[in-house]
Amino acid sequence: MQGTISKDLMKSAVKEVWIRSLTEIQPDILEALNAAKEKETNERGRQYLDILIQNALLATQNRTVICQGTGVPTFFIKTSLGFPYDGDLREVFDEALHELTMGEFPMRPMVVHPLTREDRCDNTAANVPLLHIELDHGTDYMEIKAMPKGAGSGIWGTLQFFPPSVGAAGVKKFVVDSVLRAGSNPCPPLIVGVGLGGPLEEVARLATVASARPIDRRHPEPEIAALEEELKEALNMSQIGPMGMGGDTTVLAVNVEYSGTHKPWMPVAVNINCWPGRKATCRIYSDGHVEQVKGE
Repeated sequence: MQGTISKDLMKSAVKEVWIRSLTEIQPDILEALNAAKEKETNERGRQYLDILIQNALLATQNRTVICQGTGVPTFFIKTSLGFPYDGDLREVFDEALHELTMGEFPMRPMVVHPLTREDRCDNTAANVPLLHIELDHGTDYMEIKAMPKGAGSGIWGTLQFFPPSVGAAGVKKFVVDSVLRAGSNPCPPLIVGVGLGGPLEEVARLATVASARPIDRRHPEPEIAALEEELKEALNMSQIGPMGMGGDTTVLAVNVEYSGTHKPWMPVAVNINCWPGRKATCRIYSDGHVEQVKGE
């Protein structure tokens, strides 16, 4: 039976949210950059923060990419089983990225086969766009969060399995060491996502989800929220600063998410996002209207 949401509507929404993720600075990031500029004591660091802010505002105003590296198209989708679309989601996302790249939006093809390096030149490949789908029976919409994941910052992500004896101190050391190892390479100030627990695939997913959380929202559990603030303070003491030029603002936020894990280990993953924290969210409602959500 044909659903009430058409393929054309779905594809249009995917295109728009992807373009927004590449061109539009989100309010939480812009507010953090402005606050960092006001507090920055290093003159060069303050100048670079101003440059980043102006770059973001111009990109948003002119609907041009904030960064030329558009990365791997990555989407987090939340919906219910009753959502009235019965088409092929993979087909919708593949076609949306193909049509955008091949002429509708000026975007470099950045996705290749991992071994042969074959390039379809349309930002699609096996399993790309990446689609992470979560069922939420309490919604009457499909939420789509777009996140470009590129090598500029993504290559500095880390993951390690520790014995549980390392405790919180070992987790903190690993996160700090990971960011110090990256240094200026991921274009700070950074948004750092930390995943704790689960098996291999879960801890990496958690770090990515953490990096996508609005940076003005702390974790609801006080112990985890305190860890986020402690790590942020420690990393900003490094004085790596904006774009690695020195200063008080090396990270804009550290977000932590966790899952239960197996007794014999303590998995930790760090996902590093560069300064614009590129992301955008839309919601497609059951009645067919689409909301472009700000600040998520």
